[in-house]
Amino acid sequence: MISEERLNALFSEAGKELGYDNVQAEYMAFKDIKVRWQRSYRWANFKVSDYLSEAPETVMKALCNSLFTKIVGQDDSYPHELRDWVTAPEFASSNQPVYLKRSRNLTKSTAGEHKDLEDSRRRLLEAGLIDDDPAVYLSWSKEASSRKTGSCSMLMKVISISKHLDRPEVPDHVLDLCLYDQFCNVQRGFDPDGDGGGEDEGRGRGFPQADEAKEWLLRSDLMM
Repeated sequence: MISEERLNALFSEAGKELGYDNVQAEYMAFKDIKVRWQRSYRWANFKVSDYLSEAPETVMKALCNSLFTKIVGQDDSYPHELRDWVTAPEFASSNQPVYLKRSRNLTKSTAGEHKDLEDSRRRLLEAGLIDDDPAVYLSWSKEASSRKTGSCSMLMKVISISKHLDRPEVPDHVLDLCLYDQFCNVQRGFDPDGDGGGEDEGRGRGFPQADEAKEWLLRSDLMM
């Protein structure tokens, strides 16, 4: 584990190479993996997701260098050391419980008042549309705060489906399409430099009754 003292030292070392002589870094209990920073001339302050405290030092050093090169406009990509570490199966299995504890808008259950997400998952599996990945965690949202029918964390392998769809009048194929859409995102995997489209849309074209389901969502003022 990288202590906060060591974290601060690593960021300070990386900053000095680019002319920053006053650098501070600390861990924060963010729900998602992120790093926030403030900076001015020769000064920078970083708040780093505490999920990264378990990273090997080589990963943290690569992240430090990457962040400073981003700040000075020399590079905009993420280090492969970080990508490889956060996309390893062990990362999701280790950190998913913490992520769920911090996700306040999840019921932490597949069973809703009228629909069960496990029934939807089973239908998708039987149709051969998704892989059987027991590491993927499904939950209904507690509140429907937007028109979106679902969201996911690719890194933590958690899928949330909006309570908008937990109604008796929602056709099963509509719920299945929305869950399928999120499974496509998770199975596509984490790509910080991608545009979020293309591949999952191509998979979506193979879903039976996709056009009919999308029309139902449109009439209901909902969106995937």
